[in-house]
Amino acid sequence: MQLRRDALPALEAAGVGLAVVGIGSLDSGETFAERTEFPSSMLYVDDSDESETYRAAGTRNTKRKPDGKADFEGIGSMWSKATNSALEERGKQDLDAITGSLFKPGIYKPLMPKGSTMARSMEKTMVQGGSFVFEGDEVLFEHYDESSGAHASIEDLLKAAKA
Repeated sequence: MQLRRDALPALEAAGVGLAVVGIGSLDSGETFAERTEFPSSMLYVDDSDESETYRAAGTRNTKRKPDGKADFEGIGSMWSKATNSALEERGKQDLDAITGSLFKPGIYKPLMPKGSTMARSMEKTMVQGGSFVFEGDEVLFEHYDESSGAHASIEDLLKAAKA
């Protein structure tokens, strides 16, 4: 989800705090914050081997089989109609502005999460995220990403946060 430049001041003006959790290392989080100009004070990283923060939130591809291996929910959990719809709705310009192209790289730099093994590193790339708005312990809004790119809209998050 790309955070609009006007979203942070709008949240601040409304007295709403923001925390973003990503999968990766502290170094990758710092690189992300620097390249995207996102305040590192609002960014947390889950560098656990089994994406424990995401699993606690119940996002896709975080369940474990009895043998401890990831329980991959299938290709639809990575790319689905929801992915296509999200790209169509937001337009590809949003994605292109971040990733760039072959001859004009964008601000995004792929930061492969590291695990204790190559298998754990690959498992982390399959984890989907979510968006949540809380007031204290009360959940005001929750959205679990169905597949890559199928995020909650900034507008929906702002609306819930300001309600």
